[in-house]
Amino acid sequence: MKANIKHNFLGYFRFFYKVLGTKFLLDMFLSVCVSFLDGIGLAMFIPLLQSMDAGSTASTGESMGMLRFLTEVFAKLGLPLNIYSVLIMLVTLFVLKGFLKFGQLYSQVGLKQTFIKSIRYGLTDDLQNLSYTGFLKQNAGKIQNTVTTEVQKVQTALSHYLTAVSAVGMLLTYVVMAFLANWQFAFLVAIGSLLTNLLFSRFVKTVKSASFKISNRGNLFNAYLIEAVHFFKYLKATNQFAGFSKKIRGVIDETETLNRKIGYYQAITASIREPLVLVIVVIVIIIQIRFMEGNLGSVILSLLLFYRALSFLMNFQNSWQNFVQNVGAIEAVSKISEEMKANKEIMTNNMFPGFKHDIEIRDLVFKYGSHKVINNINMRIPKNNTIALVGESGSGKTTLANIITGILPPASGNIIIDGMKVSHYNTDSFRGTIGYISQEPVIFKDNIYNNVTFWAEQTEENIKRFWEVIELASLTDFVKGLAEQEQTSLGDKGMLISGGQKQRISIARELYKKAEILILDEATSALDSETELFIQKNIEKLQGNYTIIIIAHRLSTIKKADQIYMLEAGKVSYSGTFNELTEKSERFKRMVSLQQI
Repeated sequence: MKANIKHNFLGYFRFFYKVLGTKFLLDMFLSVCVSFLDGIGLAMFIPLLQSMDAGSTASTGESMGMLRFLTEVFAKLGLPLNIYSVLIMLVTLFVLKGFLKFGQLYSQVGLKQTFIKSIRYGLTDDLQNLSYTGFLKQNAGKIQNTVTTEVQKVQTALSHYLTAVSAVGMLLTYVVMAFLANWQFAFLVAIGSLLTNLLFSRFVKTVKSASFKISNRGNLFNAYLIEAVHFFKYLKATNQFAGFSKKIRGVIDETETLNRKIGYYQAITASIREPLVLVIVVIVIIIQIRFMEGNLGSVILSLLLFYRALSFLMNFQNSWQNFVQNVGAIEAVSKISEEMKANKEIMTNNMFPGFKHDIEIRDLVFKYGSHKVINNINMRIPKNNTIALVGESGSGKTTLANIITGILPPASGNIIIDGMKVSHYNTDSFRGTIGYISQEPVIFKDNIYNNVTFWAEQTEENIKRFWEVIELASLTDFVKGLAEQEQTSLGDKGMLISGGQKQRISIARELYKKAEILILDEATSALDSETELFIQKNIEKLQGNYTIIIIAHRLSTIKKADQIYMLEAGKVSYSGTFNELTEKSERFKRMVSLQQI
């Protein structure tokens, strides 16, 4: 989906065709067929009326103008042109039209479903393939608003576009047939219609501009709403909600002002469209009869056809205006898709075979702008060892962990695993071996089983493994003590359980996925001392069986680490065991003293 869409009828056609392909063309074809049969059926009413009057058959050809070929078909088939033959023809035409109309409308149901699935699948894939650095450039409110509200608007836009296309098919069919019946009359009405369309085009431009603004306001509204939910506790506890709500209400007011503006112009066009059409038709009839001495029969037929055409012109204008009301969503969806594709993470096809010996970090440098956050770091992490990263905030600990996982690319240097650069492997296959437990545990709004197994099917084998990791994470008594056990819902972000239980569920999830490398980023810093000690004992049980990287402020959690690296200003200042660092580093010794270890 391209963001540089040409905002005209053909530009939108290309957009929908790119998503729907030949199914979209099939709908167009069915629309033309339905229009053609509808026009022929209406034209047959003239010979029907004249066949009711004996002796009028001779004037039928003159009354139908160039459409007389329709009545000539009867002669070629050897059928008499009378009321019965015309009625049979009419019934046949409209039954066939009914079948085609059913096919068109039913195909549109599938078309709309295919469309919404394609758009949402595409955006989901774009989000999945988005690099972490690309994600940091995005606005969370914009992503949420686009994937939910804007995509729904695009589906609405498709419905109106299909209706508009169908109306165009009908319109063109009747205009052509009106010209064939009486080209002078049709020409005069066409000029009048084009003049009225110039008036409506000004309204359409105003509605289109308002549509783009509404999409932008929607992004801002969702961004504020996400923040209100995320910071609810702070806003409530400090009585700051009123001020924040004022910002949200301001965006709502702006959006509704734009919607009111759109409604105002829609009301104008809907109310004046039909009177204008009638005035044009009356003027043209007077000119045709009084000054051009037109045949009354051909004028009536052309009038029938053209008035039918004008009704579809009104349908088109109404559908187009409704469509234009949602074009801002098409731009928003296309733009965010293009932005995410531009920041797509590049993957190789070389699958990671597994971790066997060690991880080496060689001459690693990472920058934010010109500032070096990681400055020429070298270290070695043997398999199934536990290493710890300590240092003040901003020393580069979490950044280093993020580089190891591959979500941040280094400015220079390499991560080497078993003698091969990590960049050589498919990054996702490598990340499949990593378990990440942060200060804020990731708990989904679902039950315990799904949180731990990540929605694995409840087979006998999976259930057995679930209880094994529950035991390793010291959760067995807790889970079995619940009324619904593993089917117990944890609420939004795990609000129904304690911080320690959240962390143990996070640990169980990483163990279930058979992670080889566990990264604990301040995993116990938000817990009370008793819970922290309990979690620490759980982690110690895993030592020797997993490669563990601990980022810690609380030094009590790393006393049994095989190697500790002291980071200062992005560099490794000291390394060694807990006791060795206490002797070598005055800063580390002071940290130990301050924490009363």
